Amino acid sequence: MKSWLMRQAGPPNSLELVDLPDPEPCEGWVLIDVKAFGLNRSELYTRQGHSGDAVTLPRVLGIECVGVVADAGGTDLKVGQKVAAAMGGLGRTHHGGYSTRTLVPRNNVFPVDTTLDWATFGALPETYLTASGAVVDACDVQSGQTVFIRGGTSSVGMAAITIAADRGATVIATTRNPDKSQALRAAGAHHVVIDRGTVAEEVRELVPVGVDAGVELVGRLETIQDSLLTIRPRGVLSLVGFLGDEWDYGLPWPPSTVRVTLYSSDTFASATTTPVLQAIVDGVSAGTYGANIDRVVDFTDVAEAHGIMEANLAKGKLVVMTP
Repeated sequence: MKSWLMRQAGPPNSLELVDLPDPEPCEGWVLIDVKAFGLNRSELYTRQGHSGDAVTLPRVLGIECVGVVADAGGTDLKVGQKVAAAMGGLGRTHHGGYSTRTLVPRNNVFPVDTTLDWATFGALPETYLTASGAVVDACDVQSGQTVFIRGGTSSVGMAAITIAADRGATVIATTRNPDKSQALRAAGAHHVVIDRGTVAEEVRELVPVGVDAGVELVGRLETIQDSLLTIRPRGVLSLVGFLGDEWDYGLPWPPSTVRVTLYSSDTFASATTTPVLQAIVDGVSAGTYGANIDRVVDFTDVAEAHGIMEANLAKGKLVVMTP
């Protein structure tokens, strides 16, 4: 099988396109013929050397993929069935989605009925499941509330905007690049704030009492502290991403009665995640949600796509199609 292998940390060209033996099918693990996969910031941080003991090398990266079942490993799945896979050690403790085939524990494989093309389907799992976890599970956003999304032009940020707006919330989103404002509004943002380092004052001008909930995707100590200042008393801030190029949060002391929580895609599990992903896929099919794809990349251009991601040139998801 063709795979992108990382032997050691380094620049984008430290990812090597190699031939590896096909994974051996085994009980309880699902062999997937990969059709497409999205690129994620966590993979960029791993490639840069920030993951520490969380990732063992050499490793085929990729915390998500979509494809069809090649061998069901004695599970309830069927050969030829369409599936997505995400997290649970994928691309960290065992080889991941940057490959034409991958072997995944059944608990992290999600069977989905869909007629979406592979690129669109491939843009959804990690992005929308993480956004849904942050907006719905962590923040419990309700109709009529106001939600603040920091790092809105990331793929997870754009999905979070769409989900929060679809639930009837008023959404305030940030970007560092004014040229990306229209993309945020197209995703469902009602207000766009240009992030020049601090945004709390501008958000409070829009909502003087503070927002009901916030999703913090930048993840730097100074941005977390600033985001906390946008939240009303008894409101909640969900920490989700690391767009600020730091692997670990340096948690600040929150304002009185403001709650801080964390959503991680480590919590994905087939029984609970499959119906959520099916609803997301159905929403994209119906036009309720957008796939938010910046561009579709050929399998041979994964290293180049990492460079695009590293330079923050994308508005939304980078999706790779396998041969």
